[in-house]
Amino acid sequence: MKKRFILLGLFASVFMLAVYISFQNKNTLPVQSSAIHPEEDRIFFIYSNPFIKESTLLSTSTGEKFNRRTFKVADVPDIQTTSYASTDLVLLAEHEPFYNTLEKDVIKEHSLSDPFAFWYEGKDVSVKAYNVDTTGNEIHINDRKMKKEYSLTLPSLVTMGASDENYIYIIQSMAIYVIDRKTEEIIETLSLASYADTFADSGDFIVASSEHKLTVIEKGTWKTTYLAYPDDLEYADTVYYDKESGIFYVTYEDKDGEASLLEYGKDFSFQTYGLKFPYMEGKFKGNQLYIMAQEEHKKGIGGYVGVFDIRSKKKLYQFDLPEEQVKVQDFIVVE
Repeated sequence: MKKRFILLGLFASVFMLAVYISFQNKNTLPVQSSAIHPEEDRIFFIYSNPFIKESTLLSTSTGEKFNRRTFKVADVPDIQTTSYASTDLVLLAEHEPFYNTLEKDVIKEHSLSDPFAFWYEGKDVSVKAYNVDTTGNEIHINDRKMKKEYSLTLPSLVTMGASDENYIYIIQSMAIYVIDRKTEEIIETLSLASYADTFADSGDFIVASSEHKLTVIEKGTWKTTYLAYPDDLEYADTVYYDKESGIFYVTYEDKDGEASLLEYGKDFSFQTYGLKFPYMEGKFKGNQLYIMAQEEHKKGIGGYVGVFDIRSKKKLYQFDLPEEQVKVQDFIVVE
């Protein structure tokens, strides 16, 4: 009799364990790859499409070898890390109330009340913006330095956040909102020259790559200046501040579809450098610029990557991306 109760108890324990594991894994999507390897997986590329329910995550070190992971999620246009110092990846589904993280050798799905507009992680502050409806975005701020958590509502079309010791900055279409970290209040709404979705800041300035002119904002006085771009510019893209040199850089596509780099001195005079490489998107890491471009026509090639030294403007190396059933959308460098 005692043995029967032991067996029943063992069966119940196994059943409960299976239920627990099933519950834990219901949002886990197995991927077709080994765990992340720090030396092999330094650059990640996301291939995705809103109408095809399978996305592919490729990773490489120098383009000689690729690790491939697939998962059953459509419409993942953005890739980033989970925190300021982390190399764990976040895959943001643009119109869905969930996001995915890549942890070791699995991709996990995390539910949300509303889709993300953006997710910014600074050294001591986190800003998560949600697309609540067509009229507004809900901004959740966790300020670890000030030991405060609070929410704000802004108009729709917020695209990016950033922070410094005193303020949090949020781009919304043609404006930058300045939030005082001490009072939690919006103290300034600054106009951009035109629509922008990327900016960088130094100790003294905020610089946004507006569509038609560069917007330069002096911190504290909030004086705003709009600077004309060179004539060959088709559209301005990523802005980067190099702390070592005190120089702002802006990547842009010229009218021939090639990548160019604007280098702004401390007086905001600039020099232009043509990089002779096709352009879709640029990312800075340290003193290097990574440029990615899609390929539309050559079979077997999904795109191109060029890596440049921003000081010498020389190309360090380049490689081709493999072709997938959908187009490459975004990339991140985690080294």
